[in-house]
Amino acid sequence: MNMKIWLAAATGVVVLTGCAGPLSQKWDDPLYRSIQEQYRQRDRTASGLASSMHAIPSIEPMVHGPLRVGDAIRAAIHHNPELRSAGYLVDAASGRVHQAGLYPNPSLNFEAEAVGSDAGSGGETAYVIEQEIVLGGKLRKARSVAESDVLAARAGFVAQEYALATRVTRAYFAGVSAQEQLQKREELVALASQLRDAATSKVVAGTATMADQLRAEVVHEQALIELDSARFELESAMEVLASTIGVDSGIDLELESSIEQFPDLPSRESLLSATLEVNSRISLARIAVERARRTHKLARSNAAPDLVASIGPRYSDIDSETTIDVGLSIEIPLFDRNQGEISATLAERLSASAKLRGVQLELIAEVSKAWSLYQSSYAAVHRFRDQLLPKAEKTLELTRQAYQSGKSDYLRLLDAQQVVVQSHISYIRTLEQLQSAAALLNELSQTQAPWRGPRNEDHTERRSNNHE
Repeated sequence: MNMKIWLAAATGVVVLTGCAGPLSQKWDDPLYRSIQEQYRQRDRTASGLASSMHAIPSIEPMVHGPLRVGDAIRAAIHHNPELRSAGYLVDAASGRVHQAGLYPNPSLNFEAEAVGSDAGSGGETAYVIEQEIVLGGKLRKARSVAESDVLAARAGFVAQEYALATRVTRAYFAGVSAQEQLQKREELVALASQLRDAATSKVVAGTATMADQLRAEVVHEQALIELDSARFELESAMEVLASTIGVDSGIDLELESSIEQFPDLPSRESLLSATLEVNSRISLARIAVERARRTHKLARSNAAPDLVASIGPRYSDIDSETTIDVGLSIEIPLFDRNQGEISATLAERLSASAKLRGVQLELIAEVSKAWSLYQSSYAAVHRFRDQLLPKAEKTLELTRQAYQSGKSDYLRLLDAQQVVVQSHISYIRTLEQLQSAAALLNELSQTQAPWRGPRNEDHTERRSNNHE
């Protein structure tokens, strides 16, 4: 009889509490899911074994043939540890949503009186189940606060993704720029060698002085020094690219994307509008405002005390009877009404709103600065193409013809060649600056993510006709 009563009491408490929490919510973003599924096991191993660092992958299995900028971004998304870390933060926030919705556990208390009495009979024994009943919608409101953290983690993941794409794009075109500059330096060394040999021959023939030969040798040595520097710059650029992608081995693949093919960007007004609408920093600031509002509501609901209910059988050995004890208790909010926390969360709401406005102003300034750099680079690129480079090439051709006919000396020819090479190097660096500004504008506006699609649908290399 005692056991039946105890079971009935336990069932009543469980029904009364209704202690079922929400299921954890998975973020079903395909990019995030592919990263988690592919690397979860390896990261678990790495978290326990420092020696697993040798398992850092190589890029070659992912890319067959030349490496495009879109390929490099896709490889970075799958290899870069910072992005995977941001993905795991989404899981962590989802777990806390589940935890925030769980009901407090009941407690089982056992009480016995007059145990071991000399009279030969005991006193009373009681089994009491006690459950805290949460009032005021606290669990629901706590869960909504935790859900805001999930949204923030997702926005942080997207922000990290676009920031990574920008870093990879910059590193990629820095590598392309270093390759082309090395080629131009090699051309300059070849010409300097030819002119040095020509000067030596003229000295032997008596038509030039030793000073002319020394001058040619000095120029040749300077060209060799600059060539060595260009080789080191290329090696460093490729190592930076590999590190940005997240691989420890060097990249031996050919960089196929042309630095002269401009990305397809919308107008400045469209970029600014998209930035203020979908940029992850704006999203995070808005989520912070909403989270502060939900936290304030939770603080106000925490002012209401919770109810503690208890129920259980009590058996009296003296009277040989079983009764049921039922109890209810509630805290009296006489002194602590959570007034301090309510005031603090209200201030946090105001602070979050002000910060949102600050983020908007910061992004407006950043878009304006990046657009100015993009426009100036674009204008410089076209001036190089249409004016400077053609004139430099024409000057070199005329000087070469004059030199071959004996109407010009080799120093003037060398100067003309150096002007051409330096102009091409400046042109390449301007193109690199243009690509960097375009990548930053795309990161700010988050309007394009071609790396999320298949390789043959890469749109990062289309020429823009609407950015003026």
